[in-house]
Amino acid sequence: MPHKTLNILSNKATRLSFLLLFLLLALLPGNALAQGEGPRVYMPAPVGTNALSLTWMDMKSNMNFAGNILIPGAKIQSDILALNYNRWFAIGGRLAEIWITGIVGNVDGAAKTSPFGALSADVSGIADPYFALRVGLIGAPAMDLATFMKTPQKFQMFALAGISPAFGDYKQSRPLNLGTNRWALRLGLPMTMPLGSKPGTWLEINPNMYIYGDNDEPYQANRRSQDNLYVLESHLSHNFTPKFWMSIDLRYQNGGETKTDGVYDDNSVNRLGGGISAGYSFNRAWSGFFGYGDVISETDNSKLNMWRARLIYAF
Repeated sequence: MPHKTLNILSNKATRLSFLLLFLLLALLPGNALAQGEGPRVYMPAPVGTNALSLTWMDMKSNMNFAGNILIPGAKIQSDILALNYNRWFAIGGRLAEIWITGIVGNVDGAAKTSPFGALSADVSGIADPYFALRVGLIGAPAMDLATFMKTPQKFQMFALAGISPAFGDYKQSRPLNLGTNRWALRLGLPMTMPLGSKPGTWLEINPNMYIYGDNDEPYQANRRSQDNLYVLESHLSHNFTPKFWMSIDLRYQNGGETKTDGVYDDNSVNRLGGGISAGYSFNRAWSGFFGYGDVISETDNSKLNMWRARLIYAF
């Protein structure tokens, strides 16, 4: 076989390997309980692609189970299991994607003193689900598999809107709950950019704003509101082989102070988190993912130590 033909086949095989890796690893349940979605979540994919992912998270922190309210003085252990469905399709010729995420888990924590009084609870059950839609704004046309395979990837920007309805387990008598008893809205502009002339190195930047409704049955109070939470997440990832990649992860959060019965709780978040992630594609349908995250710098006494593992099936 001529060398030119061999090179063409080799290039196609390499592109297919990277495509499968993106599809199998670029999946994470929704807002990941406000603890960061991880790398390669917003990679492009051909229309008609579907995926299921199962994610486990172990989190030691002074945050509530949803990861969006700081509770100074608390020590909280959260064990999280999330099942997520993704589908890529077209809207007006642009690439679009939906998320449908169900979350269960356990939260166990205590605090002698906190803005919400003394806390002690051990609760298992269902958390608030998450639904989201993203649509391409720049450089994100909808493509079938054949077109996608032969089209070089470029800078892409998406509009993202997500919602977490108040469907999770919640009781006013409990100081800690899996549900939040309020709705939450997320707005974001995720961006992806390949670096270099060869496929496999990506820079991702994802600014987000979270808007919260009021909780009209908070623990030992009548009403609790929360300021908007602003999150900037970024990842630099690289494929060391067509099947194996690693990533350096950064995430900055600011805002989100709560107000209970008209009085601010002095629990605004201001922290920079970081971590490392690694993923591997076992075959064309299955892949795995593992990551670790911690607080790098903070001015709010935030504490967070998180491990995350994920199994993905694409079809």
